[in-house]
Amino acid sequence: MIKATPRKVLAFSLSAAVALGVLVGAPSANAASGSNCNLKSKPTNASCDLFTYGALHRVQSIDPINPLGGYTEGQMAYITQGKLYRYGADGKPRRDLVATADVSADGKTITHVLKDGIKYSDGTKITAADAVNAYERWVNSKRSASYIEAVDKVVATNDKTLVWTLKRPYPDFNFALGQEFMGIHPASKTDTEAKAKEYFKNPVAGGPMMAKTFVPGTDLFVAVANPYYWAKPVVKELRVVTIPDGNTRLAAYQAGQIDATMELPLSANTIKWDKSKYRVTGEKDSGTFMLTFNMSDKNPNKAVKDARVRQAISLAVNRAAIMRVAFANLAKPNCGMQYQYNNDYYLCSLPKNGLRDPAAARKLLKEAGYPNGFKVKMDVPNRIFWQDAAQIVKDSLGQVGIDVTINMVTPDSNISPIITKGEWEMMWFGNNASTPILQLSNWFKPGGVWANNSNVPDALIKESGQLLNDASASTSKSLIKEKLAAVEKIAYDLSIFIPIGTRFYLSGSNIGPGLIQALLPGQLQFVVATIPALPND
Repeated sequence: MIKATPRKVLAFSLSAAVALGVLVGAPSANAASGSNCNLKSKPTNASCDLFTYGALHRVQSIDPINPLGGYTEGQMAYITQGKLYRYGADGKPRRDLVATADVSADGKTITHVLKDGIKYSDGTKITAADAVNAYERWVNSKRSASYIEAVDKVVATNDKTLVWTLKRPYPDFNFALGQEFMGIHPASKTDTEAKAKEYFKNPVAGGPMMAKTFVPGTDLFVAVANPYYWAKPVVKELRVVTIPDGNTRLAAYQAGQIDATMELPLSANTIKWDKSKYRVTGEKDSGTFMLTFNMSDKNPNKAVKDARVRQAISLAVNRAAIMRVAFANLAKPNCGMQYQYNNDYYLCSLPKNGLRDPAAARKLLKEAGYPNGFKVKMDVPNRIFWQDAAQIVKDSLGQVGIDVTINMVTPDSNISPIITKGEWEMMWFGNNASTPILQLSNWFKPGGVWANNSNVPDALIKESGQLLNDASASTSKSLIKEKLAAVEKIAYDLSIFIPIGTRFYLSGSNIGPGLIQALLPGQLQFVVATIPALPND
């Protein structure tokens, strides 16, 4: 059994125990408390008085469309905001504030009727107009616009009724509405960005939890059950402790000072855990690790703007070594753009199934005018596993003459300003989505988050965007496969995004699955079980 070293324990006491002391006082041997609040607990009979979560990032904002830091604040925004649809523990969208949903015969008109008597945490009524405003804020933010590109308009016909008009049938629409960007808050307080900025300093909640203690820019975040939510959350109080370092999170989890955390170091997988108290699992999610390239005019590196160079990098990178060394073979190399986990449409589209071919890489580099290689800077968010992965990328590309300078970005949330500035060259990153069509839309549709971030010319993705529109409007598996295969061909020809492997994390929890958890596979959203549970549709 691997034990935390004294240095690691000291690091915890200095960096995180102070926060724990502020938030929870002197932690007990097991912070979780309450009836059936343990590994054997089920959402139907559990009641957790207290649950402490070891987070990677500070909660600086819970505005769903204006995050300031990492994904922890997106998770907290999710459990506090009102939702038309909310993801269940299985990753599927379920009706939350929606009582009934009616879809027209042509699939292009959807009518949502809200539940009776739904209220925010201050007792004021949640209305259909609030939902319209949430959608409009999402549109105006341009965040992951590809998810809602199929929407023509939405109107509130009365306080309880929403009518959506779509440009085409969109079977994944509920998945889109389940995203954190569609967070419902009072329209009267968020219909301008000036109002929203002030409102989100002390927001009300339409979800199962509400912020009790929230001091933006500090490590202090406490959420409690929302007494006006239509269901009773099984967790009465959630305390979020910011612990950026993975080894420190592991030490805190071992010590029982936190009840759950994500992104533990690989050493956690070698510890002989007491399975009656701890559950440490490897989570292969609906995401893909990738290398991506900046196609904007601000990118000073002309070499990576040549498709032949990008294809050479794809041929030179050692995917197998990355997943073997950096991820201990706990996840697979990826030879296609889609995620592999639980995906009926996954396609291995890279030449030679993604195996290295240095000779072919050198040939392409010579054809592109770089027989002796070139230099490139690779920005890498400083996350667990990613440091080792970046070094293997550097080493394998170095073998074909490409000199990679690694820029580890600390904290990892600082990657956003780098992207916004637009001068980056190559980047290691991960992308995920609820469905394969939505994932590919992030890259290959105008308005997709990574299509925008990498400045992919609209002309290059016009064809792929239409293919994805056709796929998203269909319920035929064979047709969807055909369209996605065509997108994969375009993806390789462009090679602006190079798949590396399945996204993977080690997570730990000492309460039963589904009570409260970061939603996996692959989502940033946080799940809080309720009694009664979300419906199955």
